[in-house]
Amino acid sequence: MQTSGIPAKQKIFNIYIVIIAILLVALAGSWVYVLTRPQAPQLKPLTNTSTLVMATDISVIISLDPAEAYELEGCMIVNQLYDKLVELSWNPATGQVEVVPEVAESWEVSSDGLTWTFRIRKGITFTDGTPLTADAVVFSLQRVIKLGLTPSWILTQFGLTEGSIQKVDDYTVQIKLPKKVAPDLFLSCLAFTTSGIVNPEVVKAHEQEGDLGNAWLKEHSAGSGPFILEKWEREAEVVLIANENYWKGAPRVKRIVIRHVAEPVNRVLMLEKGDVDMAFGLTQELIGRVKDEVGIKLVSVPVFTKTYLAMNTKFEPFKDNRVREAIRWAIDYNAIFKFLGDQAIPLQTFIDKGIPGYNPSTPYYRNLERAKQLLAEAGYPNGFEVELMAPTSYPARDVAEIVRRSLEEVGIKVNLKLVTSAEMYKIYRQQAHQLILAGWGADYPDPDALAKAFADYRAKQLAWRNAWYDDYAANLSEIAAQEMNPEKRLAAYHELTEHVLHNGPYAILYQNMETVALRTWVEGFVLDPMELLPDLYKVYKESVYGYG
Repeated sequence: MQTSGIPAKQKIFNIYIVIIAILLVALAGSWVYVLTRPQAPQLKPLTNTSTLVMATDISVIISLDPAEAYELEGCMIVNQLYDKLVELSWNPATGQVEVVPEVAESWEVSSDGLTWTFRIRKGITFTDGTPLTADAVVFSLQRVIKLGLTPSWILTQFGLTEGSIQKVDDYTVQIKLPKKVAPDLFLSCLAFTTSGIVNPEVVKAHEQEGDLGNAWLKEHSAGSGPFILEKWEREAEVVLIANENYWKGAPRVKRIVIRHVAEPVNRVLMLEKGDVDMAFGLTQELIGRVKDEVGIKLVSVPVFTKTYLAMNTKFEPFKDNRVREAIRWAIDYNAIFKFLGDQAIPLQTFIDKGIPGYNPSTPYYRNLERAKQLLAEAGYPNGFEVELMAPTSYPARDVAEIVRRSLEEVGIKVNLKLVTSAEMYKIYRQQAHQLILAGWGADYPDPDALAKAFADYRAKQLAWRNAWYDDYAANLSEIAAQEMNPEKRLAAYHELTEHVLHNGPYAILYQNMETVALRTWVEGFVLDPMELLPDLYKVYKESVYGYG
């Protein structure tokens, strides 16, 4: 049968021609767009490129003398001004903070674990050009012990006296301990800002009535670090300037301004306007607000602080561990994490994630039936009445409300008492509370810093405050602190964390996440879990490109 029209082969050929024509038109259009589109806007720093401006709350700073500074913000600043024998460095790859050489290029410990010998790196000078030698190291560490100010315990806990620290020669220092200590523990404490090395001649020149220069060093610096303290105006700003003769090389940022901005929302407003380069201490709501803004980026890390519920065993119901277990099973953990979002990660043991000895066990979840059964077995089938004390600040007040509702669902009537942190901790230290929502951070990245607090009542910290006089836990804490074998030491901490988890006077709720918001032109900033270690020496600013 004859058909009319174009042959099949011709139809296929024509279709190919049309397709090719369409592709050519599309390609031509894309080239026109590339050639004629406006260039990506350049996001130039609105602050001076040689100046880094930070916004945070610096009202808590008491002193910038390394022998006295103990508040987080003060220690962070001190860390930029002074070098130490050894330094703490956060390794994102392993998720742990490690001890690395700084002024001491090497060290060794005697076979009995009592004598430590540090060899000082040659060529380091203080900001006035004076060489940093063994004399400065000995003077600085002895000064901490002699002054005996708040953070001095970080050294004196080992039984150190002024006579324990001696010069061997111009570049060798020896420290003798009265009893052996786990090497990682001792080095971690030497890396705290308390051990910052000061210039003896400058300090002595400003001594007043035997204070070893403390009054002057509160708001001046005499170190060898990458920055020099230019000024500190209380509740206004701290200004640092670059040490151009720093032994590692001059900092790329020549000036750092740390502005006191009390309200987090104001910090974000200043960041958005470009008036500051970095904003610290933001709420979950503010983090959500800026996370997708062009020109702003976020840096987050789990920090070595936690929030926990503590039960005073002097209060009759809490003497029975079945009641304490009931509370751990009654808490609505999911509600807490839903409220906090990215500000927290799960934690139920006392050693934070990132510190050796971290135990990831999280056995407790909301189980109301089990909680009620335990209360009945303990003689409280109808529950009891208790006062829960918590800070007035965010997010503690909100977490406390979740806890209150959780416990009331198993028959425990909770009277929530919100007070200032200062008032709350005063009551806490007097063992005068019943139930309390509080926070705790590690002073140094070693499990001992937390074991002393949560397990050893003899240390007069958290276990003591809650009248939990458990000799097994206290003894194991002391044994672990002295264990020289790393594997045996970690095994001891695993046993201790498990014991405290199921028998202690706590319900540990979460580990805190810290998030810093910064403009995209800030480079080289690394947030660490200690929060006092940011090495601002490595930070710099440059223009970036982007669409928005």
